[in-house]
Amino acid sequence: MSTQTHTPTTEELYLKFFKFVILTVMSLTLLCAAGALIFAAYQYSQSPKAPAPAQKAPAKAVNVDDFLKQLKPEAPKQEAPAQAEEEPAEPAPAPPAATKYKEEAKKIVGCDVESIKQAKIPNSEVGDDKMEGFRKELQRIADFKGADRGQPFVTDLVKVSCAIYLHSQVVEYRKAHQDSGIFAEAINFHIKAWDALKQEAAQFEQDEENRVRQEEQQEELRVALAKETAKFALMVAAGAFALFMALALYLIISAIESNLRQINRNIANLGAEKPQAPAVSLEA
Repeated sequence: MSTQTHTPTTEELYLKFFKFVILTVMSLTLLCAAGALIFAAYQYSQSPKAPAPAQKAPAKAVNVDDFLKQLKPEAPKQEAPAQAEEEPAEPAPAPPAATKYKEEAKKIVGCDVESIKQAKIPNSEVGDDKMEGFRKELQRIADFKGADRGQPFVTDLVKVSCAIYLHSQVVEYRKAHQDSGIFAEAINFHIKAWDALKQEAAQFEQDEENRVRQEEQQEELRVALAKETAKFALMVAAGAFALFMALALYLIISAIESNLRQINRNIANLGAEKPQAPAVSLEA
């Protein structure tokens, strides 16, 4: 009798424990499904972030000090060459008023002549033919198709060359060495320095464009991975919800089984407790 009474109690204890585990797992699966849905929505809403725009190259100017460092004070002193008498040449025809870079060429040559005068070097005047020759050379250099120069180059050349020619160190150098040949050196210095700065600026802007392009590609890849992660999170949410529904169905079936068992037990108890009819005596 004790065994028959103990077995249903133990079974019910295990059933209650099992139902508690099922309810806990169901709660966890529901939380997992909700969290996966929120995470999927966040990942799916990701959009590429615009990178910082490409920066322009910082403006740099040709440094006059770089040319001054090239001067060599220890160079041997040169005597002014004797000027041979020349027959007067026929005046060259005046160039048209719209001649390109004419005014700039005059300013450059004028600064050089003033520097030579300050250095007290004789015969510093420049004829119109030499002026026009320099203007043509300046136009050839500035408008060379293989280089990015043009009017900005000429404008900067005027500023830098005049700063070089009229610099006190250059004037003293010319005075000490009787050297008027710095004219071409300053022009060549500016050409190399200008081209180097333009190449540096072009390389800087190219690097910036490459950076922007690379960051855009990285952002597109990041968003694509986020979309794939969102799909995976949706699958996890769907799986967790399906598990929740399966456990809920099992719990419902288990509750029905428990209720049916309880009903069957109540019926059995009612049958056992039914009162017996009194026996009829046959004695007279």
